[in-house]
Amino acid sequence: DDLTLEDDDSPSKRTFFSLSRRSRNAEKSNNGSCSDKTKKGRKKQLQYPFLFGLFTIQAKWWYYFTVAFIEAQAYYFIFLAFRYTTFTFVYVSDALAIPAAMLFTKLIMKRSYLWTHLIGGAVCMTGIIVNTVSDINDSHVDGHELSSDHVKGDILAIFGAILLGLDDVLSEIIVSEYGGVTEMVFMKGFFGTLISVGQLVAFERDSVQALFGNSGRSPCVLSWRMILFSTHVVTRALDVTGEMQFLFVSEAALLNLSLLTSDLYAAIFDVLTTGLQ
Repeated sequence: DDLTLEDDDSPSKRTFFSLSRRSRNAEKSNNGSCSDKTKKGRKKQLQYPFLFGLFTIQAKWWYYFTVAFIEAQAYYFIFLAFRYTTFTFVYVSDALAIPAAMLFTKLIMKRSYLWTHLIGGAVCMTGIIVNTVSDINDSHVDGHELSSDHVKGDILAIFGAILLGLDDVLSEIIVSEYGGVTEMVFMKGFFGTLISVGQLVAFERDSVQALFGNSGRSPCVLSWRMILFSTHVVTRALDVTGEMQFLFVSEAALLNLSLLTSDLYAAIFDVLTTGLQ
């Protein structure tokens, strides 16, 4: 218990050791100290019925619907940006989720950051600006004007990254203060699936038909498309599960910093496959 001097009840200062300490205290309470907690007036976690009472959850259903909707729109904008702008720009723009997470954490959770953190956020913003300007200059060097679709792709990628930062902050609050990792993964998957299927039916029916159809216009065979689709679904599920585990013991800004390595791999992949100079 002397590994940390932080208060257990302060989510803004939560660390791995403070979580361990809280867990040990919870075990002690299960062995006979429940009356002490009652005397201190600590509130019990509320339970809410879900799916007509088949399940009980520890947060209101619309909390999970909100974070699932935000994440679904974030990735929808990001994947939509691939149609209009470059592969590298989309992944580098994801770094904007770091200052976005810091800003939303400050506004929503009232968490303070040191000047070194602010410098890091400024570096991310500078990188996005440089990347955008470079994208525009490359278009002029190639001898053609920057199209409106290209600009739209850049805006979609940036807006999607901002939504990712907001989603991570809200997910951190729910995971740490309400239902925990397992409940979050289930509820986010449940609502996220419904939202995604609804958007596919409403906006992407032609794309779905092209993916699962056999018109002969696709650059790869149907079996290979199904392998790519299945792999993406599995890796996204693993990604969400890992992110929720991370948010339980850490915070949203550090999560997005840790994911920066994926941008490096994306840039290397782009160079190797498309011959980008």
